[in-house]
Amino acid sequence: MDLLQQITEVDRPLRLGNHARLRELVRLHGDEVDVFSAHDPWELARYTGGAGDEGVR
Repeated sequence: MDLLQQITEVDRPLRLGNHARLRELVRLHGDEVDVFSAHDPWELARYTGGAGDEGVR
């Protein structure tokens, strides 16, 4: 995690718990779901076809 994220982190246990749940989701259902960061404009564009929130499932 970069310095800005560390400084602005509000609830570390909650964030880490969310990451653990996402890892478990992928472990159990990785063939059914794609997990990506909507905060990453390149990943979001790849999943939305580059058109804002259109195409999001």
